[in-house]
Amino acid sequence: MLKRISIATVLALLLGALAATSAPAADPDRPATPPPTDFWQNKNFMNMAHQGGELEAPGNTLYAFKTAVRYRGADTLEMDSYVSADGVLMVTHDMKPSGTSNAPNDDDHEIRDLTLAELKQYDFAYKFTPGKGHYGYTGTDDYPFRGIATGDLDPPAGYTANDFRIATFEEVLEAFPDTPINVDMKNRSGDPSVALEAAEKLAAIMNAHPERSEDVIVASFGQAAVEKFHELAPNHKALSGSEDATLGYVTGLPLTPTPVAVQPPDTFNLPPVVRTVPILKPLADYDGFAIHVWGDDPDVNPDPFYAQIVDEGADGYFTQRPSALHQYLCETGVRRPDGSQRCALQAPDVVPCPDGTEGEAPTCTPIPPDPEAALKVYSVTGKSRFRAGKSPGYRVLLQNIGDARMDRTKVCLTVPKRQHHKVRLPRRCTPPRNIGPGGVFNPRFKIETRKKAGGGVDLEFKVTTADAGRQTVNKTLKIKRARK
Repeated sequence: MLKRISIATVLALLLGALAATSAPAADPDRPATPPPTDFWQNKNFMNMAHQGGELEAPGNTLYAFKTAVRYRGADTLEMDSYVSADGVLMVTHDMKPSGTSNAPNDDDHEIRDLTLAELKQYDFAYKFTPGKGHYGYTGTDDYPFRGIATGDLDPPAGYTANDFRIATFEEVLEAFPDTPINVDMKNRSGDPSVALEAAEKLAAIMNAHPERSEDVIVASFGQAAVEKFHELAPNHKALSGSEDATLGYVTGLPLTPTPVAVQPPDTFNLPPVVRTVPILKPLADYDGFAIHVWGDDPDVNPDPFYAQIVDEGADGYFTQRPSALHQYLCETGVRRPDGSQRCALQAPDVVPCPDGTEGEAPTCTPIPPDPEAALKVYSVTGKSRFRAGKSPGYRVLLQNIGDARMDRTKVCLTVPKRQHHKVRLPRRCTPPRNIGPGGVFNPRFKIETRKKAGGGVDLEFKVTTADAGRQTVNKTLKIKRARK
């Protein structure tokens, strides 16, 4: 995924304008513009399968999308779209299908020149090699799915030949009624009509599916396409901020139409290389937008790459290797966006008690009447023993069980003064965030135990909201030094 020159230019201008500062002001001189829905807010980090994870399965095919959700840990699906010659919104990354299929490579064979029936004749797994995807095509590698789309090979059990052909967007909606989706109206340089036509077709589809207004993000690099879609589908709530609107936003202006997320690459190579999340996060937090990042997954040891994106405060990553990101999130204790168990390595899912009670099922006790109470700490997870000189991590699972939004909620970790000589806390408090009714917050803390630390340490987690004194929740975890 190449870093776009236009965004690099935007940030170059931004950095020049900011001069000595490293990021825009956290509080622009304007009212906040909260998203039309909080569906994408207050969730754990999202594993977002870019093209269904195009380094692990044939990109933008139903097979890639299905296996990403079923077996490779994806929480959401990302895809691209163009309009065919007969007016069907197709899911594919390139205007020329020859880039990812056995279609002829000439100017007469573009998506917009071919009908749905003509496009369905091609094999969109023809050039795919595991680990290299389509774009590393040499003709001499292993192509394990070649021929399934055309009937020359039998499909894997549970799949059909159509799963390896080009998909329509309506086929994707039908196949994934409960999976969040991000669809990009491809913006072709020098020809804005391409994205505008996609906006018209997509608006008609989404108007026919009002139940997907919140969980399908409509995106485009071109602002004109986003505005056209919003004009034609004004009740659709989930939009992404366009690339074209980035300059105004990073200088403090609101994004219009109001999105639910901003979706930049992880870096801009101006040079120097600039990390984008630290620049955008103060503004995104001010307005309440999620930050979804895209980039190039490293071929070897991607964990430090994922860790940096998570630690910077992004809310999701469009990964080319969802199984690798899933493994990292699994091992580091990051649960599913809704707070549920991501893998067997993580603590078993907490079963909430019925309304009006507290504890963990089946042992639930009545909650004393308190109409203000809305926050609940379900658990603190992490190792119960530490080794001196190591840095164990701990997670707090917090949920708003009330019927009103809890504003500027933060979690702080402290240790008693008498134990300060044993540990160091790199981060004491999380940045404030808003948690809607039913929303979860699952922040991670690290502690650095000193080499001379002995005995045990009391970790005290305190959760507060903006209304001081209205809501405070405490949770204490006792950890002991491991025996040698």
